[in-house]
Amino acid sequence: MKNLVKEQGFSLVRTKELAELDAILYELVHDKTGAELIYINRRDENKTFAIAFPTPPENDTGVFHIIEHSVLCGSKKYPLKDPFAELLKSSLNTFLNAITYEDRTVYPVSSRCEKDFLNLVDVYMDAVLAPNLLENPSIFAQEGWHYEYDEESDTLSYNGVVYNEMKGAYSSPDELGGMALYQSLYSDSIYSRDAGGNPDVIPKLTYEMVKATHEKHYHPSGAKIILDGEMDLSLVLSLINSHLSRYERREAVVLDSLSSPKIAPTKTVSYEISPKENPEGKARVLFGYAFSDYADKEAQLAASILADLLCGSNASPLKKALLEQGLAKDAAIYMNRARHQTVTLEVRDTSPDKFEKIKETVDSVIKKLVRDGIDRDRLTSVINNLEFKLRERDFGALPSGIAFAMSIYGCWMYGGAPEDALLFEDTLKSLREKLSTDYYERTLEQMTLNNPHRATVIMLPDPTLNEKNAKARAELLKNIRKSLSDEDIEKIKREEDALRQWQMSEESEEDLASIPRLSLTDVSSKTSSPSIIEGQLDGVKILVPQVKTNSIVYISLYFDASDLKTEELFTLSILCSALLNFRTDARDVLELQTDIKSNLGSFFTATDIGTAGGVATPYLKVGASVLISKLDDLLRITSDVLLSSKIDKPTEIKNLLSQAKSQIEDVILSSGESIALSRVEAGISQVGTITEYFSGYEAYKIICDILEDEEKIKSLTTSCAELLKKIVTKNRLTVSVSGDPGEIFLKKLISIFPEGSPIAERSEIPLVSDESEFFLIPSKVAYAVIGAGAPRVRDNLGFMRVARSILSYEYLWNTIRVKNGAYGTGFVPRRDGSIAFYSYRDPSPVNSLKYYREASAYLRALAEEGEELTKFIIGAIGEYDMLTTPRTASLIATKNYLNGWSCEDEQKVRDSMLSMKIEDLIFVADLIDRALEKARTVIVGGKEHLDALDENPKTIIEI
Repeated sequence: MKNLVKEQGFSLVRTKELAELDAILYELVHDKTGAELIYINRRDENKTFAIAFPTPPENDTGVFHIIEHSVLCGSKKYPLKDPFAELLKSSLNTFLNAITYEDRTVYPVSSRCEKDFLNLVDVYMDAVLAPNLLENPSIFAQEGWHYEYDEESDTLSYNGVVYNEMKGAYSSPDELGGMALYQSLYSDSIYSRDAGGNPDVIPKLTYEMVKATHEKHYHPSGAKIILDGEMDLSLVLSLINSHLSRYERREAVVLDSLSSPKIAPTKTVSYEISPKENPEGKARVLFGYAFSDYADKEAQLAASILADLLCGSNASPLKKALLEQGLAKDAAIYMNRARHQTVTLEVRDTSPDKFEKIKETVDSVIKKLVRDGIDRDRLTSVINNLEFKLRERDFGALPSGIAFAMSIYGCWMYGGAPEDALLFEDTLKSLREKLSTDYYERTLEQMTLNNPHRATVIMLPDPTLNEKNAKARAELLKNIRKSLSDEDIEKIKREEDALRQWQMSEESEEDLASIPRLSLTDVSSKTSSPSIIEGQLDGVKILVPQVKTNSIVYISLYFDASDLKTEELFTLSILCSALLNFRTDARDVLELQTDIKSNLGSFFTATDIGTAGGVATPYLKVGASVLISKLDDLLRITSDVLLSSKIDKPTEIKNLLSQAKSQIEDVILSSGESIALSRVEAGISQVGTITEYFSGYEAYKIICDILEDEEKIKSLTTSCAELLKKIVTKNRLTVSVSGDPGEIFLKKLISIFPEGSPIAERSEIPLVSDESEFFLIPSKVAYAVIGAGAPRVRDNLGFMRVARSILSYEYLWNTIRVKNGAYGTGFVPRRDGSIAFYSYRDPSPVNSLKYYREASAYLRALAEEGEELTKFIIGAIGEYDMLTTPRTASLIATKNYLNGWSCEDEQKVRDSMLSMKIEDLIFVADLIDRALEKARTVIVGGKEHLDALDENPKTIIEI
């Protein structure tokens, strides 16, 4: 290894065996520049690369966030306007992104294809070290901010991708509260500054400041590079060296910003709510604690364990006390880790007159636990569950190499050993040994009551704040306009013209050819969709996804709910929330939850929908993961929860309703496109309608109505109990199981449930109105969706997926994101027969709606030009060839079955993608045109966006 790395310009510093990962970690240093690199050599066909730089913010201008966006807009070797978008539509990547943290910026990519991986590494290395940003101010104007001058009204406005992203972020109470807490807790360090950028401060950033910041921080001497997976190391190091070796070593930026411990004075901030919304009971309190740093892994995990114990569920002691005393409707503890670990207790939906009592209750509960001792069975259960998850290493859709890299940077950036982020056996052993001591009580006390470094933030809702802020912004821009001379205005117009000309300029053939391309021969012609075997056992359908699970059993029980009417569908969603929050015949809630965490990896209840046979079938889903040795515990817990839960406390149902209401409101404010998509699809399909009654605006309306009437809450409590008995029967059951628990176990499982009666008749769920809607929220940005039914999508899904790649990453990206300044946008073809366009944190939904309707014309123009489709086909295949863990592969296989979608169907789609011709775009364009003739529009936004519409929507809904 020494010789291999030396030949490529690196020296081997040390080698470390990682037995827990069955891997070897190599730590290298680049000889010429001092750049540090680690390579985790382990069995994983997915190859990961990440490069990070220390980027401690000196102010709230968001300079590092803007640089993160901007360096991906062309570089010396790849002078395209947007190589990042080019890679999105033409790569087989399994991950492609860039992330600005509080004190570092990370550029990670991964791919299973070696050729593609090398392409990604090459583009990213050139982007971060030699970006066109340094020579082209239009890139900063586009991605950061710029003035727009309206000659007709003689007014100025701001625009820019990051500016609009952060306008959206600052419309979220969560973002405002978190930032206020950090400003109090870390007032004397970099962590008091918003690395993302405060939209009121972003316009103070200049292009010269951006260039100087990049020069200072983006140098190889400060770079930390991570490689992970199976790869030709010599080839990859040679490529990296070709970029690094252009630079000379210099002193690197060091992250040495420490914050002095202090108890900060209580800080009060206001957040926007709708003028029509009653502010009563909408206040929040945040208690923040700086506890442990990156090096104290044991303290970090102990804090996570204690957080779960205190507030993991409504039955947890601290959360339970707050709810039972009527002090709040929800409480949660969450962690954020940088140099310091920040522990935040957030108490939500309360009133100012309760603040002192909340503080007393928090202290009282913690003091009692410290004095009387924490229940060791509960502590053990949380540790058991933590150990299961650490061993499982299931990161969902996130590739494991990317997850490892993000964790490593959390200690390596500060001088810690990279492997400390990956290994846990010794720490868990120590935490178990400490169960026989008072370690957890002392740690809880040190983390909270006796913590010398803590802060409190009070958040008060203000229904007038949105209007006041809007007036203040308008007045500021008005004053800026007054201060500008005619020459200043001409300069702004020239810069705006230069930006538009650059955005609209055609890429040269030479520049386009610079991006490394894959060919269709680099793409497998076979689908990777997981297969499933269907069987019967004791009259119950058994589904067996063909997945290797590493001694873990993943099991899902689906109970058919197709005979439920709309109100019952809503009740089903509340039932799913309630099941683990009520006592059973055998145990109280806390005992039940302790049992689950002690013996299972997971156990949850949720709603789901299948579309097999072209009809939507709602389900009550029970999911679990368990070691084979614990299967008897799974049987016992399943029987206890599903057959003997005592849903008999209206107060608990009321708590769950209040929490669900708050969650939906959060979604509307921070992810408005999701609620808009849901509303659009509710007017198109049964799936959309059922989803609405599960978790959308229809559910929200029902929740608001029920919370106004105690008798309705009692009635819902009774309905939940009755529905549980009705639906949990053998006649309704389908079982999906991965991991081969054996037929005896399955027979025992099936025998738990009563026979039940067959479903007599499916319910016909009427579609939600197909009228256009506007959700009026206190927000500075909007979310615009237009969608329609398109039955032919299912039979032409391959063509539609390629069209998604073209429209999302080329047409919509260039019009709505680049020109219009929205943070995100896309085109979505649904397998069940619908299409939709959406925008995210959008400054001008009016423009977006116009661009959506011109999408088909863009496809026709491409067809007339004879555009080569290869890159779009490859990008589309890469997008749908997801990396899967055993758990996610099992879920996908089962969901495909319930949707009537087979591996053969997926193979046909892949075949049609690979064989798609340019003229097929005409067919797609015609399909989109026909669909949009009956399109439904839903916009979520502020009053300024409503006023800008050409005509008011049929329905205006104020949240």
